[in-house]
Amino acid sequence: MQSETDRNGKPNPLLPCAAVLVLALTVISFCQESARAAKKASTATVTKTVQIPSDLRPYPMMIHPMRIGIAQKVPSARFACWEDGAVFIDETPIYPLKRGLMYLLTPGRLTEYASGTSISLPLDKRARIASGDYRIWANDKWYRGTLEIITFNGKVTVINLLDLENYLMGVVPSEMPANWSLEALKAQAVAARSYACAHTLALGTSKWTSEGFDLVPDVRDQAYKGLGVEQPKSTMAVMQTQGIILKDSGKVKAGFYRAWVGDAMENLNIRRKLVSGAILEKLTGVPQIVGMSVKCWDVNQNATDLQVMGIKKNRNVSGLALARTLGFETAGILDVAKEGPNWKFTYRGPGNGSRGLSQHGADMLARGGWNFEQILRQYYQDPDGRLRLDYIDSSSMAVRPRKHKHAAAAVEEESDTN
Repeated sequence: MQSETDRNGKPNPLLPCAAVLVLALTVISFCQESARAAKKASTATVTKTVQIPSDLRPYPMMIHPMRIGIAQKVPSARFACWEDGAVFIDETPIYPLKRGLMYLLTPGRLTEYASGTSISLPLDKRARIASGDYRIWANDKWYRGTLEIITFNGKVTVINLLDLENYLMGVVPSEMPANWSLEALKAQAVAARSYACAHTLALGTSKWTSEGFDLVPDVRDQAYKGLGVEQPKSTMAVMQTQGIILKDSGKVKAGFYRAWVGDAMENLNIRRKLVSGAILEKLTGVPQIVGMSVKCWDVNQNATDLQVMGIKKNRNVSGLALARTLGFETAGILDVAKEGPNWKFTYRGPGNGSRGLSQHGADMLARGGWNFEQILRQYYQDPDGRLRLDYIDSSSMAVRPRKHKHAAAAVEEESDTN
């Protein structure tokens, strides 16, 4: 053991330096062990919390993909995942996402709010954001499907990518109260599906093509409020009419609709017109008419035979020809009644117009016992009085003929592509 003094009895000058050196080595060793432990714990935490599900794909299985622009050209956007998910570029996952955490999207960058960590996103490709169960929050709403992120001129556009039928589950209760009659909701589902298909590039045209999506979620197209508004009854209406669309000359007919259409009669697509007795006597060849009634309607509810009764003479006339001569929009004559020197004709209004279906009118008809096909015919029949419904082809989104007939609706349907 070294003496604390030298041979001359003076303090040894090396001892304080040795003590300091030992202390320093002890501190360094402790720090290194602490750093290794911290690194090990950090690595274990990351591995546990942000692992990408092995079976996760950038989007769910879809038959008829729809792209809805839920946020267009905004400076930034936020999103969150219902379950752990990932960010994909070119079908490849590049960054894990934690469920329940909020993320910020800005042009070319994604940032996790909680930790402040961020990654860059390519400006020339779509980034896809998928949750493990394909439920995702963005723009203050929960949605089915996934998100696509694109950048235009330093702005972010957020697109909800999902299947058509899942999209309609969020449209129907957004456009029509879910506690209304089921048949009215089914008519709404067919109209909304037809509108969506007619304004999707796969079947029709989209005014939003240059923006990178098919439709917007508001009155410029159709109200779409996502997963949060879904209700069992409206979902049932979508499922029971799955794939059915309106058809016009082999193409999808845009199913326009409004809350109200005109006055009380127009709201039900019913017209009334007064015709003088003198004109009717001349056209029918029956003098002194005292009564008129419809004897027969065809399968499309057109009045084929009218019985005209005079004091001395009765005659059956063609309802189709009489309606055409009198300038009625359709031959769907419902009733004829005398009103002073005139006769009042009540008949079905025309279909195929830009005003389309009346939502309140559809519910009134449904409460009166009409089924959804009868309701659709009332508003969307072609000039010949026929309603043409078809299914969307499951592989190419092309129209394929509808094979069965709905007996209760008495609707004549075609199997060709006219």
